[in-house]
Amino acid sequence: MRGIASLLLIGCLFFISCRKNETTVNGDPAKFSYLTEEYPPMNYSDNGQANGISVDLLEGVFKRLGVSLDRNNMQVTDWADAYNQTLTTPNTMIFSAVRTPQRDSLFKWVGPIAPHQDVAIFLKNGPVQLKDVTDLNNYFTGVIDGYSSMNTLLDHGVYRANIIIYKDLEELYEALVINREIQCIAYGLAGHNLVIQSLGYTADMFGTPFTIHSEELWYAFNSQTDDGMIDDFQEQLNLMKTEKATDGSSEYEKILNRYSFIQFGEDGITEKMVIDLVNQTASDLASDAITTIEKINQGSAPYKDPLNPALYAFVYDTTVVMAAHADNKLLVGKSFAGKPDAAGKKFRDEIVKGALDNGTGWEDYVYTRPDQSGLYYKTTYYKLITASNKVKYIVCAGRYK
Repeated sequence: MRGIASLLLIGCLFFISCRKNETTVNGDPAKFSYLTEEYPPMNYSDNGQANGISVDLLEGVFKRLGVSLDRNNMQVTDWADAYNQTLTTPNTMIFSAVRTPQRDSLFKWVGPIAPHQDVAIFLKNGPVQLKDVTDLNNYFTGVIDGYSSMNTLLDHGVYRANIIIYKDLEELYEALVINREIQCIAYGLAGHNLVIQSLGYTADMFGTPFTIHSEELWYAFNSQTDDGMIDDFQEQLNLMKTEKATDGSSEYEKILNRYSFIQFGEDGITEKMVIDLVNQTASDLASDAITTIEKINQGSAPYKDPLNPALYAFVYDTTVVMAAHADNKLLVGKSFAGKPDAAGKKFRDEIVKGALDNGTGWEDYVYTRPDQSGLYYKTTYYKLITASNKVKYIVCAGRYK
């Protein structure tokens, strides 16, 4: 019996050892293949090397994790091949991928990286008239093999018989512009604006793109990837978004601004909602400054709207030190004097100066959103008040536009 028990123990230890080695391999970033495709400005090849927003962000994650990897470890290849390899092969990751319901359970995800807008592209002087996505059923629409555009069209009621698949961008645009095999292309808006230049086309050849759907882009890992590695990547990406450097903007903001990837984004927030939040916060600070600041920093309602997290209050003192912030407590206590947004505007100094000079006003700048990825145009309303602790504060809230 003792011999059988020993054999069982050895077997268990062997199994545990195998599982440990498997987890180590599936959780070691250095053993992964990182695959991407030509989709500027997110990811593209430049002089044989991967480049773009998602590449810069991924390289930043590597550095934060202390992993000796860089863009030389990233391969720009055919999307369909990269997608199938990531789907079937452990230790692989593909980017940038749209996280659709159909794909959600097939991969493990880190992100979001940035917003993605699917649009219908057509020639300016062509026959296409679109008021609804289903109007695409009157035409043939081209997509790239393996792209999420296919499922997006099908989900929005476009018939499969009206969708033509092409292997790459060059063939896709040629089918529209030269061969006239199709009347529309379903593709990403940001990619279209850059791709047409590289293919030798001009923007005035095309009509105003018609929005099909707005989504976000992610890093997609093979489903066997260790959860610990996924958590580490997600944590570092989050910190790249939220941590402000000594110059006042995050690493994430700098990267998006480097590629001029600044979005217009309606958030459902009205000027009245912003002004009401500032007035409410100002009144509460005047009644009980200590308790109100504590609640703001906790992200409590009404200082952060539970239904629309893009609406939140934040407070500066007159030296441009962040006294309270309902969305990012990491900023509290830090001085932002002389520190610009990602585009170089010292908007915080302008807010405080405007409040000291005029009492109230509005200031425009670029900033990230708490409810989705990307860098957006924002406008903030501010108001100078004297709180119950006799300290002067500038109370703020904003909306994206």
